[in-house]
Amino acid sequence: MKTISFLLPGFQVTECFWRDGQLTVEARSLHSSAVCPRCSRASVRVHSWYQRRPQDLPVSGKMARLTLHVRRFRCLNAACPQLTFVERLPEVIACAARRTVRLTRLLQLFAIHSGGEPGARLLAHIGTRASPDTLLRLAKAFPLVSFPTPTVLGGDDFAFRKGRSYGTLLIDWERRRPVDLLPDRTAETFAGWLLAHPGVKWISRDRSTEYARGAALGAPEAQQVLDRWHLQKNWREALERVMTRVRARLNKLQTSSEETRRGKGSANQRRASQLAREQRKAQYEQVMKLFRQGVPIVQVAKQLSLSRGTIYKYLGAEVFPERAPRSDAGSSTGIIKPYTAYLRQRVAEGCRKAQQLYREVQDQGYAGSHQTVSRWLQAQGLLPRRSALRAIDDEFEAWRENKVQPQAEQEALDTPAGSEVTPTDRLHLDRPLPSATQLAFLFVKEPERLDEQEQQVVVFLQQDALIHKVYDLSQQFLSLLKKQQGERVEGWIGACCTCGISELEGFAFGLQRELPAMVAACSLPYSNGPTEGMINRLKYIKRSMYGRGRFALLRQRVLQSSLAPAA
Repeated sequence: MKTISFLLPGFQVTECFWRDGQLTVEARSLHSSAVCPRCSRASVRVHSWYQRRPQDLPVSGKMARLTLHVRRFRCLNAACPQLTFVERLPEVIACAARRTVRLTRLLQLFAIHSGGEPGARLLAHIGTRASPDTLLRLAKAFPLVSFPTPTVLGGDDFAFRKGRSYGTLLIDWERRRPVDLLPDRTAETFAGWLLAHPGVKWISRDRSTEYARGAALGAPEAQQVLDRWHLQKNWREALERVMTRVRARLNKLQTSSEETRRGKGSANQRRASQLAREQRKAQYEQVMKLFRQGVPIVQVAKQLSLSRGTIYKYLGAEVFPERAPRSDAGSSTGIIKPYTAYLRQRVAEGCRKAQQLYREVQDQGYAGSHQTVSRWLQAQGLLPRRSALRAIDDEFEAWRENKVQPQAEQEALDTPAGSEVTPTDRLHLDRPLPSATQLAFLFVKEPERLDEQEQQVVVFLQQDALIHKVYDLSQQFLSLLKKQQGERVEGWIGACCTCGISELEGFAFGLQRELPAMVAACSLPYSNGPTEGMINRLKYIKRSMYGRGRFALLRQRVLQSSLAPAA
């Protein structure tokens, strides 16, 4: 038993034994002298012996406790007010501590990575005990390591309470680790940090005006770099506003069949869709009426219980923005796509039972529903509707003629005076147009990544002169970002500013105010991607605290989490 090796510097282990499920290790100090903590004079005169019983690291899942026989010395300096003192054991246990140094380090690691309550539960499984409050106290007392000032600084905000209070995370872009947390996201706080940490040469940020102003105040010599993901996101939002505004005109380019135009589905589904459209149309008319009366948008949103984003969408549209029909189950992106070839083969063999086909593709790994298979068969014309459904459809059409204005009259009301419809003598689209959001995503996608149906939609839309110009500018913008063509930025911004499309002109005018940062984004490899990854980890830590930890504890845990494993 005495041959077990315990790392106790300056001690000799004399006995080890188990008692009541706990390992006890007795050891005796080997130091022949000690230094007085008051006068720093060495002494060899022993006054007495006493025992210290600190808790140590667990062994085999059981608690371990040391029984240390240490000495008290007499101070040999007659002028020193300290008559006696105990020998210090800094490598094993701190002064007046009840746990060893190595156990304290273990508890600090659990506190940093797991927090209070989870850390206490985990420690109980490995054979040691610590209260949640003790762990949190140790986490707050963990000494902060001073990080060197990064050459490339990344910054982004995170929410303490979404929509109310925010903080800022700063990272070392090259070393991929956080360097500090700021209690807010104001320009003054950011500038103060930069002034206290000179040496930053590049600052990667999003398009926040506060960060731009703070960087200019705190590090005017540093080069700011806009984040490419945020640039592409803002451009896509501008494209979405364009598509929403001209949606009615784009719909008139289309010559769909009557079934496609009125929508698929049962009579009840189409009736519900029509009623929902009428409610949205009434909301649209109320918004436009209040806006013309000069009512502020905030009051309009509160009065009609609508979001400001919806109101801005209504105000930006030329006419009432229609919703894009839902894509059917036979779309190229549906869950049933990998099984369509097999279904066509089985239908060609004479099988027309949707339930049987559903069971067969389910055996092949299909995870969708039976209704999806049925809708796909109906959409392909492989499963005719029952006569009862046709009777319901006819009933709904009669109701629709009485309640809803004819299509030609409705289009006349929705079309503003002076607008013209582009003829479609060259190309037709036999399916409903995707939503404005989906169209915007198609325009920021590389042409080689578009599937056949998406390519048809893009080619079809480019028959409109305005959309053709939008698509060309969009592809040029993607080329600037992905091929790092910083020398072409000014020319592209100039083309946008004179394109005659208000949404794109506004986007370009905004970029002109931060032209150097835009050129740097298209020339340098820096981006906010690593910062966003650190923000995700910060959110995990913050949510694991259940909103009860304050900023000081959050800052401690975030900054130490990347260094704790090496401690």
